[in-house]
Amino acid sequence: MMERAIASLRGWVDEPRVRQGFKIAGLVFVVCGAIWSAVSLDLAWSEISLGLLLLNLFLLAPANLVVAAISLRINATALGHEIPYRRSLYTVAVANVSELLPIPAGAFIRGAALVNAGAGVADSARIVTYTSILTLLMTLCLSLLALGALADAAWFWLAGASGIGLVAIIVLLLRQIRAVSILEMIGIRGGMLLLTLLRLIIAFATFGVTIGWVDAALYAIAPTLGAAVAIIPAGLGVNEAIAAGLATLIAASSASAFLAIALYRVLGLVAGGAMVLAMQFLTNESRT
Repeated sequence: MMERAIASLRGWVDEPRVRQGFKIAGLVFVVCGAIWSAVSLDLAWSEISLGLLLLNLFLLAPANLVVAAISLRINATALGHEIPYRRSLYTVAVANVSELLPIPAGAFIRGAALVNAGAGVADSARIVTYTSILTLLMTLCLSLLALGALADAAWFWLAGASGIGLVAIIVLLLRQIRAVSILEMIGIRGGMLLLTLLRLIIAFATFGVTIGWVDAALYAIAPTLGAAVAIIPAGLGVNEAIAAGLATLIAASSASAFLAIALYRVLGLVAGGAMVLAMQFLTNESRT
């Protein structure tokens, strides 16, 4: 009975009209929250650094897509297949933008790319699921360590628990793929985390707020955990709410955290959309 209830709930959650409703609600929440944040910070347009905003948009956000493309290629290689780099970059860009759709499309697109490369459907679904959990646990562990350093040492215990979960998912991966592939997956995710921290530092600095690497590590969990909430397209509102909540735990500005995470997300979506359009244009040009 419990399994049927869970299946029924998942079916309801995945309905396009339900996700569309949550998408609209999330969008309204983000817009209202951004306005509240700007008013709370008494932020003027002249205080926004255009240079840092453009740096994030044209260099760091696209770099994030490049690293994600490398990660997808590593997944394919782990399964004994290969995805051309250009196809991999296009896939992750499309997956990034497709999270806005009223269906949980991002993971499906990455899994489909592995299937098209020759991997089995079950293997593709398993590797996408396991690596998503790996990313989540690595980020969670880092953020909890940062929270322990910034707030209360008791958070270190939860960081240890997430570390145990991290070991468990690595063991599961070892049953599917070679150890060297797992090391590559961990390494590329470490690079993605560093890039995320840098993007967050720049996002805060865009509004004149200075944070350190430890603070950025705390907020890193917001976009990762928000993306895991499949019921709301692109985690609209979830990322920002998590960041604002984390800010209260360390007596920091919830308004600046909300605004910085919102900017982080918007620039990522814009960069992904621009990447898709640019690659489609280049493909069409090469055919003519």
